[in-house]
Amino acid sequence: MVLLSRVRTACAIGISLLAVSTHVDAQDSAAVADKSGKWSATMSTLNGLRGAADLRVEPQGGKESRARLSIRNAPINRQLAWDIVAGSCGDEGRPVAAGAAFRQILTRNDGTGDGTARFPKLEPGKRYYVRLFEPSQVPGDRNGFGCANLSEEP
Repeated sequence: MVLLSRVRTACAIGISLLAVSTHVDAQDSAAVADKSGKWSATMSTLNGLRGAADLRVEPQGGKESRARLSIRNAPINRQLAWDIVAGSCGDEGRPVAAGAAFRQILTRNDGTGDGTARFPKLEPGKRYYVRLFEPSQVPGDRNGFGCANLSEEP
């Protein structure tokens, strides 16, 4: 009789834990589903190069993101390379796509320039950053013109 009572208690505890776990998983899934898939970043000062840059990332369908990096107040006719990387500035992380996905930017006569890229959708809750560098350089967090962490928008 005592053994049967303990089995019933253990089963009740197991069912309660399963219910709590399912509820927490559902909340986590709902929080991820509430994310817009949009991200942004700003480099207010570019190291060794005057100017600034703004990044916008938006979802394109269910599996892809599209990014646009806009440069302003930079030297004219300047070729610039960029990418988006997993992690935070200084981590020396891995790019989210091959370098060819990130089209180089050529600044115009007014000091502005734009680059776009398409790559696999950025995952909600993860960390990413953008970096801007000389096309002839090996991309790095510390040797470029700038680095900025992306902020996920609700």
